[in-house]
Amino acid sequence: MTTGVAVASAQPSAPAPVTPTEVEAAPEGAVGEDLVELARLSEEAGALGEELHLAQAELDRAQAERDRRERDAGVAAGRAVVADLGAARDQSLVDRLATMRYRGGDTGATRAAVLAASPGDLVDRLGTLQRLSGVTTSALDASRAASVEAARLRDEADRASEVAGEAAREARDRADELDRRSGEMRLRIDEVRRRVDALSEAQRAVWAGGPVMPPGYVAPPIDGVNSAALNVALSRLGAPYSWGATGPSEFDCSGLMVWSYAQEGKALPRSSQAQAASGAPVAMADVQPGDLVIYYPGATHVGMYAGDGLVLHAPTYGVPVKLEKVDAMPISGIRRY
Repeated sequence: MTTGVAVASAQPSAPAPVTPTEVEAAPEGAVGEDLVELARLSEEAGALGEELHLAQAELDRAQAERDRRERDAGVAAGRAVVADLGAARDQSLVDRLATMRYRGGDTGATRAAVLAASPGDLVDRLGTLQRLSGVTTSALDASRAASVEAARLRDEADRASEVAGEAAREARDRADELDRRSGEMRLRIDEVRRRVDALSEAQRAVWAGGPVMPPGYVAPPIDGVNSAALNVALSRLGAPYSWGATGPSEFDCSGLMVWSYAQEGKALPRSSQAQAASGAPVAMADVQPGDLVIYYPGATHVGMYAGDGLVLHAPTYGVPVKLEKVDAMPISGIRRY
């Protein structure tokens, strides 16, 4: 577990992006329509990125389910083959016993009496006939049971194969949809990058917002995994935002959460939506350092509560990981891991 981060002596203050709300609230003339539109596009790109993380996780699950179903179908088919072989073996035994029993005509008690050389021989012949009859009956019963079991297993194999086919089709559909939306994401990213890179100096100042860390902020003491994960995350103040990145030098919003907790041995879901659906819900009045704060109705952004009414997050392209007021964006939930 980490021993903490001396935040007061962390990286020098660097510009951090304003939220769309702050852009809209900037003084008239400082922000043109282009910057307001850029804030909207940036938010949409970030939201789509989180949705793609979730879609990738769903695709991974669909492919794992497909593989499991295909293995089940293979096992069921193999069991059916074994059962067929067992039925054939038992039937062969029945056939051989029948041949032995009926070779030469009547093999019943009368023939045994005629052929017996002595009373003792007759007893032996009758005992042999009785045993032979019992073995034949048992073999016949086993053959019938094996045939029934083979038929059941073939049906099971057919059903498993059908389900496996459905799982494979679902996985292909998810993969196709992910490819389509990834292409859309790349277009969004290119558009945001182009616009951010083309900002004027005045627009960059508004876009940058305040420092990455408010003056006087002190990290909470480490008293468990969650506060330790926060201190790990604080060590990334000033790190650049990058779509799809999970560190250690670049991050998107959920990637910063995943990386920070992973350093403390705790695995988090990859997307903000999945992070919003896991863990334990926490009321705002009970929020503690290290809790994940989920933003927007679609859970499309996430940060980590840092104490003092602040949240640590990776905001958007062109700006670094920073601390800002926890209510700077609309909160949709808080989760504790």
